[in-house]
Amino acid sequence: MTIQPIETRYAGHRFRSRLEARWAVFMDHMGIPWDYEPQGYVVDGTPYLPDFLVYPGQEGQFWLEIKGGFPTKDEVAKAQGLAIGTEITAFVYWAKPEPPAPDLSHLTEEQLNGWDQTGYVWTDDCGWREYPTLPPAWQLDLWPTAYRLNPSGKPTKIKSGFHWWTECAVCGHIRLAVSGQQGYCPRFDRMTSEEIHRKVGRLYPRFGHRAPRVLAAYNAAKSARFEHGQSGA
Repeated sequence: MTIQPIETRYAGHRFRSRLEARWAVFMDHMGIPWDYEPQGYVVDGTPYLPDFLVYPGQEGQFWLEIKGGFPTKDEVAKAQGLAIGTEITAFVYWAKPEPPAPDLSHLTEEQLNGWDQTGYVWTDDCGWREYPTLPPAWQLDLWPTAYRLNPSGKPTKIKSGFHWWTECAVCGHIRLAVSGQQGYCPRFDRMTSEEIHRKVGRLYPRFGHRAPRVLAAYNAAKSARFEHGQSGA
């Protein structure tokens, strides 16, 4: 017996799965431009049609490959080949369209990095020395969301990670950021330290994965109905 997802129509596109359509609704809700299956490629001799090109033609554009479950090694390898061949970062994303983590704004920098937890590391000169080698406690109940594949092909050992849709508190730009961190904003270059502090507060840790606009987009994606036309409403 074989089973396949039913194609779903939305925004003039025929998506291969309803999950892909929900992510399109998610991006539309936040005003993120995207192209669906804009170009096919042959990667290491195998035809490959990636799902989304997000922010097409803009600085920071990236491929977004949507999976309904944890991807295979071959799927990750194809996405790596895509990233290298097109010189565009690729994400293989398998998390559901829902917030990937609770509110973590209470975490300090020490707690975010696990520096408050005692661990030990072996050193040849002194033997075991105290060092924060344990994973941060806040990560233990969370699941990774994606692989990020860099155009350079480095690091050689690919690891999944906590790549979360994140809103910049300064300019409102949405991106996939590690652990939902604010990170650098180009507008910082035109702001004084006092202005940045007044606008953003502390910069690290600064979570943006549960900004109201992001949460509203998750809700829109989850509640979208496609049975009656292409609106996704």
